Amino acid sequence: MMKMSLKIKRMIIAVSDACAGCGRCVNSCPTGALEIVEDRAELINERLCDGFGSCIAVCPENALYIEEREAEPFDWSILSRIDFEVFIEKLEKHYKPLQLQKE
Repeated sequence: MMKMSLKIKRMIIAVSDACAGCGRCVNSCPTGALEIVEDRAELINERLCDGFGSCIAVCPENALYIEEREAEPFDWSILSRIDFEVFIEKLEKHYKPLQLQKE
C-alpha cells in the first residue's frame, strides 16, 4: 500500500472537555468527517475534513476550532457522493440558532 504524503491543510479540532455531545456538528458536516465517540465529537477521518467549518458554526459550546497542520490531503472523491440538495437541507436545518430550532 502506497503511503500518502502529508501536506499542510486546515483541519477541524474538537476540544473534548468543552463538547456537550449534542451532535449538531456531526449532523452539519457534509463529508461525514466527524462522529460522536464516547459522548464527544471526534474527527474520525482527516481525509474527509474539508476545513470549511460548517461544524464550528453550529456548535453551541464553541468546542471546535480550525488548525493548520500536517495531514493527509482532502479526499476530493467525496464530493461525488454528496447530494447537493441534502447538503443545503442540512445547512438550513443546522445553521438556525438553537432558540429557533425549538419552535
